[in-house]
Amino acid sequence: MLNILSIVHEEFAVTERVETPTCPVATLDDLLALRPDVVRCPYSAYAAQRDSEPVTHNEQLGAWVVTRHEDVLDVLRDVTRFSNRMASGPSSVSSIAQQILQNDEIPERTRRQAARRMELSKSRVLLFSDPPLHKRQRSLVNAAFTPRRVAELDGAVNELTNRLVDNFAPDGTDIVEAFSMPIPMTVIATLLGVPPSHMKTFKDWSNAFTRGVGALSHDVDAIIEIFDQVDAFYDYFTAELDLRREHPVDDLLSDLLAARLDGEAPLTLPELLQMLVQFLVAGNETTTNLLTSAVWTLAKDPQLQDILREDPSKITNFLDEVLRLEPPVQGIWRVAVEDVEVGGTRIPADSLIYLVTGSANRDPAVYTEPDDLDLDQTRARHLTFGRGEHSCLGMNLAKMESKAALAVLLERCHNIALADPDQDVTFHRSFVLHGIESLPVTFSPASA
Repeated sequence: MLNILSIVHEEFAVTERVETPTCPVATLDDLLALRPDVVRCPYSAYAAQRDSEPVTHNEQLGAWVVTRHEDVLDVLRDVTRFSNRMASGPSSVSSIAQQILQNDEIPERTRRQAARRMELSKSRVLLFSDPPLHKRQRSLVNAAFTPRRVAELDGAVNELTNRLVDNFAPDGTDIVEAFSMPIPMTVIATLLGVPPSHMKTFKDWSNAFTRGVGALSHDVDAIIEIFDQVDAFYDYFTAELDLRREHPVDDLLSDLLAARLDGEAPLTLPELLQMLVQFLVAGNETTTNLLTSAVWTLAKDPQLQDILREDPSKITNFLDEVLRLEPPVQGIWRVAVEDVEVGGTRIPADSLIYLVTGSANRDPAVYTEPDDLDLDQTRARHLTFGRGEHSCLGMNLAKMESKAALAVLLERCHNIALADPDQDVTFHRSFVLHGIESLPVTFSPASA
């Protein structure tokens, strides 16, 4: 800065494929209502929508929903007719802020915090910006977020993962708390110069920014808590940026402040603060969900674990398939700049559009046996990290972290299994962010 192995033995060949479980029969509205079994496995709902109305307006969401790979890809590539200005959708922190400013039931302090958020949000940054502003911002970030910084973290991730595994309890460890969450959180905190003593607070801030995503309603107490944390984040990093201006150090904050391009203005404070929010969420929450889904997949199949131990080079393909099948972010938002046609359907100007990448990644028109995890087949590139000008800035960091962490886990932990195979895992209440709340596993230490 995100399954049962079928091995078909023939005389001269072995096919490595993981068959995914059957999802409940459901509709898109069941998912938007956050029905737990559909949140856990929404892919039947996606398939039904893709087969019946691949481009349709959903009244509950207030947006056009696009589910076919071809249509999703077309929109992602077109930065002229489709804008990123509402890239978090209708349930983001900014959207909540806008709704509560005139709500007398919300305390005045929280309304002031929401007004601060709205003022900062006027600076369209990276995920929320369009060309040519996006190109300027991304170029300045690239000048700071160098390949050297990513490469330097490889050894640190290996060392951190080994320390975490040292503290695993073989008879029961929650992989989210003990592995998937601390690895990306520590990496992004290190990049931003956040000391270890602030890690819990750092996690609380991340949770606050993601609680608004993919849930269409919140009670007053939740809103107050969200904006207390959001305000604390802004206060902390405003002070840290001021400190770096006076006393630069070797971290990403100092590099962002120093980033310059010929003929371009440096990054402003609102731009920097909004960038840091995106780094926090993208560098922490999504990689946590990716790592957890990867371990969940492994824990259900010992043979898959053995295959990856015997040939660690397959971990890269494995992670790409997990990203395709269980994307940490299930969809991407756009706004139509003008009247447009998507998949033969007319969409009026200023309409909100939800591109369901979780559906596009399983489109049988693009992927053979799309619901199976295949380690060997050369798949079409998934859309989890987006495509084109707005492809995920941190995707290489996320892949590096995940690959390094899983390599250590597989080397040191054998016979990884779900602590209670009969208990359904619980996913966070969101139709956009796709992540497991808790995943207790057992294992045998490699030395045993």
